Formats: sequence, structure tokens, C-alpha cells
Amino acid sequence: MAAIVFAPSLTLSARAATPATSRARAPLAVRAVARPTKVDVASREPVAIAPSVASSSKPTNALAMTALPILTAMAMPEAAHASVSPVASAFAAYGHYLGLVLIAATLTTEKFLIKPELTEEEAKTLVVADSVYGIAGVLVLYTGYLRVTQYGKGWEYYAHEPIFWVKMGLFAVMGSSSLFCTTKIVQMAVKQTNGEAGATTLGEKLSARMQKIVNGELLALGSIPLAAALMARGVAFQESMPWQAGAAPVALVSLALSVKYVKEAITWEDEPVAAKEKVEA
Repeated sequence: MAAIVFAPSLTLSARAATPATSRARAPLAVRAVARPTKVDVASREPVAIAPSVASSSKPTNALAMTALPILTAMAMPEAAHASVSPVASAFAAYGHYLGLVLIAATLTTEKFLIKPELTEEEAKTLVVADSVYGIAGVLVLYTGYLRVTQYGKGWEYYAHEPIFWVKMGLFAVMGSSSLFCTTKIVQMAVKQTNGEAGATTLGEKLSARMQKIVNGELLALGSIPLAAALMARGVAFQESMPWQAGAAPVALVSLALSVKYVKEAITWEDEPVAAKEKVEA
């Protein structure tokens, strides 16, 4: 009897043709066995391999499957880290973009609302727009932090990218300069709540100053996507650049501008519109 072995779990065997039926072939029998087989040379019969030999590959396969993710994480930490939570990464990106859109919408609203004289309804809308602006700024900062440290290219990449720090500087200028408008809007809201006369009346000089600041914020906001696109493509990347060289100027600019604009808003003096009209009359 001859035996043909195609796989560990399948053995195909056929009987040799007898002299009387030399041209007739016996049908091939497919037999499934629980263990791998081998052909015994003496008896020419399939013999099951010992369980120890057949099962010796199972621990090896299990060990390989266990070591594969570990080796992947060691060889490609960025890829392994990025694949941890793609859904969370997508939500972080969405929150970042949503915050930027809200900032653009609220700044545009403030630009059209700020004028020497506001109605009570316009003043309330201005307060709401500035509040949403602050919330959107916090959302952009938080999601940006997550993208830099967890879901993006990693801190080791961004820390040595000068354009990343330029982007952070633009955001710092935008946020610091907005403190002037926020302070004046809060003061207006307090006066309106207390029922003071002329609470929603701004001076010509003050409204012009707030308009200029809002225009500057919109310009900085429009430059941020360009900086982000250049940063993501590694333009001007310097591996030897220490992160302190980028973080220190951003921190100093943010602190200096914050103090400047808050002090300017608190000490601001402007002639009301009604008083100017009275003097001209």
C-alpha cells in the first residue's frame, strides 16, 4: 500500500492496482486524522507522530504571537502608539478644528457688533460671543496638548520644530491681545447688570481700538493653518534645537502682552459719544 501525505491533518492513500485489474485505479480516500502522520518505511502504513512532536509548535506559535506586538512597539514606537486609540485621536482632531472654527465665528461676530453705540440686545450678544470665544480657546489648547503629546507625531518631533513654536507664538499673541476686548466687554456687562446709564455706549476711540485688535486676532488666526501645514511637513526641522529655545520666547511674549493689554484696558479713558456730540453742538 502506498501513502501520500499532503498536510498534517489530511492523508490521501490509494491501493496499488492488482495484476488482474492493472488498468483500474482505486479511488482516492481522504481521511482526516487528529494528529500529523508519517509513513513507516517497513510497513508502508501511515503512523501518527507522537503528541510531543505535534504539539511542540503550539507554544512556539503562541510565543511568536505574544512577542509580535512587543517587537512592533520597540521597533516602531510611533506606529504602535498611534494605533492605540484611533477613535480618541479622531475626536481630539475634531475638537481642535471645532475650536478654531468657533474662534473664527466669534471674532467675526465681535467685529460686526463693536461700534460706538450698542443696543441692549447687541450688548448681550457681544457678551455671549466673547464667552464662547474663551471656551473655544480653552478647547483648542486642551486638544492641541493631546495631539502633541499623544495622538500626533510626538513631543520629540514638535519640540525641535521651529514653526511649531511660531504657531504657538501666533496663538499666544491672539489670546493675549483678546484680553483687552474681554476686559472692556466684562466692564460693560457689569454696568448693564447694575443698570447704570450709558452702559452700552462706547467711545469712538475705544470702539476703533477694539476693532483693530479684533482685526489683528483674525490675521493671526488666518496664519495658524499655514504654520500648521508647514510644521506637519517638517519644514525647518532642527533636531539639535532645544525646546527651551522655542518655549521661552512664546512664554515671554504671552506674559508681556497679557500684562500690557489688561493694564491698558483697566486704565483706558475715552470720551463718550453723547458728550462729544454735546461739545460739538
